Amino acid sequence: MRFSGFFVSLFLITCVDEARASASIECIANHDLQRCVESAARAGGGIVHLTPQTYFLEKTLELDSNVALEGTGPQSVITWSPSVASRINAPLLHATAVTHVAIKDVKLVGTIDQRPESQDLRNDQIGLFFDCSGDPTAGEKTSCSDIILQNVEVEDSSDGIHIKGAEHVTATDLKLHNNGNTLKDYFHNIYLRRVADVRLIQTSKNSGGFYGSPRGHGIRGSHMTNVYMSNLEVYDNADYGIHMDTVFNVRLHSLHVYHNCLSKKQGCVEVKCFGPQCDVNVNAPAE
Repeated sequence: MRFSGFFVSLFLITCVDEARASASIECIANHDLQRCVESAARAGGGIVHLTPQTYFLEKTLELDSNVALEGTGPQSVITWSPSVASRINAPLLHATAVTHVAIKDVKLVGTIDQRPESQDLRNDQIGLFFDCSGDPTAGEKTSCSDIILQNVEVEDSSDGIHIKGAEHVTATDLKLHNNGNTLKDYFHNIYLRRVADVRLIQTSKNSGGFYGSPRGHGIRGSHMTNVYMSNLEVYDNADYGIHMDTVFNVRLHSLHVYHNCLSKKQGCVEVKCFGPQCDVNVNAPAE
């Protein structure tokens, strides 16, 4: 897939390839964001450009194959409309069967009260949810693949990011914080489940991090294979910094995991793997 490199007005579509069309859509805040994504998908794929404004959703934004969301950084915010903010219990962004999806330079803001004493326990208000089928660790094909996340910030959600049933995931400079305020230990800043060929990378100390979960982990991983994590800052989480089970060929390079287990949970440690398979190299070389 090749995207055009220029901005045009909403729904203006330009062919850049004889075989396939590609849309470059500037989706301004007073237009419906879902319509922008659907328009790009109908063109065969393309980029939906978000302006430095706040986009208010009243229902979940459904992602589509071959469509990229590209903002301008933390000034491009997607959050819930005030009309539903106090009661909505659904993901902000969601997909079940997609390929070639990118999200770049965007901030996702949930509306869950993250104070440790809060009883605002809306478990399904996930920031970004790839709810896909298949388990690559069991030889099953996944329904989602080729996902790129770059400079994405998520806060005040149940899971900040939850990806399951996916292959070929590259996530660079994620800033996930103050997510995971639920009664049970199922929700975290990020939860990777049934995934393969994952690269989770931070380019500098201040370019991201996984921190401040009031009840969850910094990073939770289950049924993963061929995973590389490098230079991540994981700190100030109530539970484990990194918690894994049933993983194969996980390589951890130069991670900074500290000041976690703030809940004083018995047996909690900074990095832990449990279960029948723990193929983890905690001192892997750079790749």
